[in-house]
Amino acid sequence: MIFLDANFLVSFYIEDENNHKRALKIMESSKNKKKIISKLIIGETINILFTKLNVDKNIIKEIYNSLNNNYTLVDDSYIFDSTIDKIMKSKKRFPFFDYVYITLMEDLKIKEIATFDKHFNNLDNIKRIC
Repeated sequence: MIFLDANFLVSFYIEDENNHKRALKIMESSKNKKKIISKLIIGETINILFTKLNVDKNIIKEIYNSLNNNYTLVDDSYIFDSTIDKIMKSKKRFPFFDYVYITLMEDLKIKEIATFDKHFNNLDNIKRIC
């Protein structure tokens, strides 16, 4: 199993993104792995496409449909309380979304994440594959 982060998905779907080719290669090399995303990943991905990249709304709708239909989708809202507990105990500071993903991955025993965020390096029991 592999968890797909929002920045990875944006790079995968948007040809103009700097890491587009890398994302394509990673998807190809992990084609036999179960790909997991969460509802929060969908929201974060759409937010980036809409507000930061100004992607056409029709393309956003296509990507939204693809995210909902082509990956294993998990609800992550149950993990928010545990995420806050993790933040309170951690010395590291990075986005709440990423703490949710780490906590969710630990709960689901997912060991790999496709992300271009370097703060996922050196985490116990999680391997960044980008």
